Amino acid sequence: MMARSKHTWVLIGVFLSVLGQAQERSLEVKLDREEILIGEQIGLQLTMKAATPDTVMLPEIGEVIGKHIEVIERSKIDTQFVGDQLEQRVLSQSFTITSFDSGYFAIAPLQGSINGDSIASNPFLLAVQTVPIDTTKGIADIKDIQEVPFAWKEWLEQNWPWIALGLAIIAAIIGLIYYLRNRPKTPIPIVEKVEPRRPAHELALEALEALKEKKYWQQGETKRFYIELSNILREFLEGHFHLPAMEQTSDEILRGIQHQPDINKEQQQSLRQLLFLADLVKFAKEKPIGSENELNLEVVESFVKAQAALRASNENNEADHG
Repeated sequence: MMARSKHTWVLIGVFLSVLGQAQERSLEVKLDREEILIGEQIGLQLTMKAATPDTVMLPEIGEVIGKHIEVIERSKIDTQFVGDQLEQRVLSQSFTITSFDSGYFAIAPLQGSINGDSIASNPFLLAVQTVPIDTTKGIADIKDIQEVPFAWKEWLEQNWPWIALGLAIIAAIIGLIYYLRNRPKTPIPIVEKVEPRRPAHELALEALEALKEKKYWQQGETKRFYIELSNILREFLEGHFHLPAMEQTSDEILRGIQHQPDINKEQQQSLRQLLFLADLVKFAKEKPIGSENELNLEVVESFVKAQAALRASNENNEADHG
C-alpha cells in the first residue's frame, strides 16, 4: 500500500511538472492612468501568473515606491486557478497610491520570485502635475470682514456632542446616587474556576480521531475530508507555533514553517505535499484513492505527535537546567 502511494505521488509530481513547464510565468504592473494631479489617488494592480504547483512570492512593496510615490492602502492577495485543468495560478494585489511631489517618476521593475528564481515586472512612469493657475485673471482685493448673525441652529449642530455628553454625565451621577442609596447588600462573590487552556496538540489529536469516525472519503465526500484535515493542521500550526495559518494561503504557510527550527526538512516536504493535494481536491476536483487519504491522516497525526513530544522534551530540559 505504501509503495502504491509513493508511485502515485511520483506520477502526480511528473504530471504537474509537465503542466508547470507549459504555463505562462509573468509579473505585470498596471496603473489606472499614467498622469495625476499632485495628491490625487489612483490604483495600481500587481498580477503574477505561474503554474499551479510553483512556489511564488510577490514583490514586497513598502510604504513608498521609489522615492516619491506613497502607498495609501493595499488589498489582500487574491489567488485564482485558471485553465481547463486549473493548471495555472494567478495572484493579484491592488494598491492605492499617490504623490505629493510634482514631476515625472520612473519606477524600475519590481522583483518577485517563482520557484526561487527572480522575476521582474515591467517598469512604469507616473507623471504628477501641479494644479494649474489661471494667470489671465487679475489679483482680487481682500474682501471686508462681514458680520454673521448668531444662529442657534448652527450652534446646536456644532455643539450637540458636548451637550449630549453633559446630559449623560448628569444622568450618570443621578443614577449613581440612586444606586448607592438603594443598593442591596453585597453578596459573597462566587469565584469561578477557570479551566486552563488545553494544548494545541491535544485538540488536534481529538479532532483527527473525530475525523476518522466520520469516514468521509469512504462515503464519497473526499473534498469535505480534505477541508477538515487541512483545517485541523492549520489550527494546530496556529495554536502551537502562533502562525496565522487560518488566514494564510498554502504558499504563505509553507514560507512560514521554513523559519521554524522545530520543523525539519522531511516534515516540511510532507506538509507541502498534503497542502498542495488538499488544494487540488478543493479547487481542481482531484480524487485521491483511499490509501492516500489514510496516509495523509497519518502524516498529520505523526507531525502533531512529534511536535508535542519535542516540546515536552524541551520543557523538561529547561526545568532540569533551571
